[in-house]
Amino acid sequence: MMKAVTVAALLASMAVTTIAQAQTYKWQDDFCSMQGDFDSKKYTAKQIKNSHLVLESLTRSNLDSFFPPMDIDALDKLSMKDLDKLTEEYIKVKNNIERLDVVPEAKGYKQELVKSIDGEYKQNKLTILGYLNPSEALKQSPQMCKTYIEPLLKNETAVQNRWKQFVEEQIQEQADITDDGGKYYRSLATKRYQEEKSSNPTKYAKINLVTFGFGNCVNEQVYHADSDEVFSNQQKLNKALFGKSFKQMCDEP
Repeated sequence: MMKAVTVAALLASMAVTTIAQAQTYKWQDDFCSMQGDFDSKKYTAKQIKNSHLVLESLTRSNLDSFFPPMDIDALDKLSMKDLDKLTEEYIKVKNNIERLDVVPEAKGYKQELVKSIDGEYKQNKLTILGYLNPSEALKQSPQMCKTYIEPLLKNETAVQNRWKQFVEEQIQEQADITDDGGKYYRSLATKRYQEEKSSNPTKYAKINLVTFGFGNCVNEQVYHADSDEVFSNQQKLNKALFGKSFKQMCDEP
């Protein structure tokens, strides 16, 4: 009888210990408040916070020291100092991500984020080089993007011809995807092209070819996480960490 009581007391003690190791983690975004109970023997709150940060960062830009020139003022201010600043930021941000301690289930997401940051850096770096050192940009460029940079290494006539061709390509793309055959976009694009050509054709040709043509082309070739997949992975992670204890309360839209 004594042995049975001792065993029962021991089991009760183990149960209390197990319950004590369950902690509640709470967090929120712009619209929802969330919480769940996790096993503190497996994870820490900091690991969970870092894991959420990694997934959230996959759907946004992580480098913000450089923005491609959209007008002549920004173009005139561009220098190799922008590349130095970008590279410094890239190294810092990437190192910070690589040092993050995440839950084991999020390690793959952290690798994805590093890959995404590499892509951001490549796009911005090549855009800067496209303006300031087009021959070097050409060497590092994806094959399908070279067409926007090659005219810059020839002459102004080649640049102007490629700019006009680029405008026509954009108009055709809109014609293929809009019900009205891109008539509205054609009107806007043509008007903008004529205004820029009469204002400063040399600089506006460069902005269109490098920022909008080359930069966007490189952006299409680097890694970007799929937002729907990231959302699905967030749900999977919360299920793995919190199980049925996960709760989400959102404001009415």
